[in-house]
Amino acid sequence: MRHWFGSIRFWIAVAILLVISIIATDDRIIVRHYTWQAPQGSPATETLSIAIITDLHSCFYGNNQSQIIDILTSRHIDAIVLGGDIYDDVLPQTHADVLLSQLSAITPNVYYVNGNHELYLPHDAYQQIEQKIRQYGIHILHGQGQAISADSPVMIWGVSDPVSGRFAQDLRTVGQLAKAQKPNILISHRPEHITDYTRYPFDIVISGHAHGGQWRVPYLINGLFAPNQGILPKYAGGSYQLPNPSSHSQQTQLIVSRGLARESTRYIPRIFNRPEVVFLTINPQSGQL
Repeated sequence: MRHWFGSIRFWIAVAILLVISIIATDDRIIVRHYTWQAPQGSPATETLSIAIITDLHSCFYGNNQSQIIDILTSRHIDAIVLGGDIYDDVLPQTHADVLLSQLSAITPNVYYVNGNHELYLPHDAYQQIEQKIRQYGIHILHGQGQAISADSPVMIWGVSDPVSGRFAQDLRTVGQLAKAQKPNILISHRPEHITDYTRYPFDIVISGHAHGGQWRVPYLINGLFAPNQGILPKYAGGSYQLPNPSSHSQQTQLIVSRGLARESTRYIPRIFNRPEVVFLTINPQSGQL
């Protein structure tokens, strides 16, 4: 009898470990939502919905990238932000091409900045990627900015990754062009440069690069390791509020996507760290609508 109970406990433990393992390595896309509330005195604007995609690394998400496209087409979107490392420096470019070629049909407001892995490619290969991106109707914002629409005060700015050698100049350029009287969004691949971003009037900064810290312990450790941040990264994934007196809202909301890298992670699985597509809702000031 004692042996029988011991066997039962063993198989219960095995079943529990199996369930935990399945949950821990679940690599289906999760959809995450954040909001930004316009402060009093903001220029008139309507509610805007922005989809954020980072760190695809040319990974496969169903035929025609349907797992991503279905998420994007299931709701109204005013703009799509591509926060770098959409292409990979090792995996073929096919899956990234398939995704990007469909985005301008969802919204004409699609914005791209590069990441480090795209810039690890030979110069000619990377130039071909930028040419394709433009052919897909996507706006490349390296040291540039655009209003989301002709009648919107919300500006989106972008900078190239530090590997390009242009990061500091790009940031200086867009930081000086951004006016604190309007809401300003910055797209920059790397979150660890947040102290540089908060020197300028950016209300929102959108980044990726950290891959969610790769391994997580839910409710305890947000991420174990991230590139350029090391062990227990401060900005692994999520939404962070930082003071910024120069911005329109007096603070900067840093949004770090955990990205979509999956088979590109070189034999290191994501643990309790599902790939994600992020949606940011920009709400007008109270009573404006």
